[in-house]
Amino acid sequence: MNLEEFNIIIFITGIIIGCIACYALKRLNAKRVNEQINSNSNVVTMKSLQQELDSKQVIIDNFFFDSNEQLMAIEKRLESLRNNLADNSKQLSNVVIEKSTSKVDELETPDTAAPPRDYALKTDKEPGMLSETFGLGEKEDLEPKRSI
Repeated sequence: MNLEEFNIIIFITGIIIGCIACYALKRLNAKRVNEQINSNSNVVTMKSLQQELDSKQVIIDNFFFDSNEQLMAIEKRLESLRNNLADNSKQLSNVVIEKSTSKVDELETPDTAAPPRDYALKTDKEPGMLSETFGLGEKEDLEPKRSI
């Protein structure tokens, strides 16, 4: 066997090994890409979570709004029934029933806001924690004195 034949055999063997290695690397890379695509499709994004939360919030708001409207309608019907019973009770007996006043349309007035109160323990002459001068007196050293 000559050197030229040996070189040709080595060259062809190198081409075959290179093709096999290239094919293996392509398959490995394709598997990684498929796994990334599958994992990315399973990942829930913040945007989709926010959209789902917003849609559920709209459903909840609509439920409470509709429930409130129906309760208001029931209260108005109940009030008209009470008034009707009060009017017609005069025909049946001598007992007079007072008509109910409309509580549905009345809005409750919120309590007025009160200024904050200082409940800190103090003597008569000391300023409270809500005072503008609180804590501006003499400065004390918070760190102990060290001596060597």
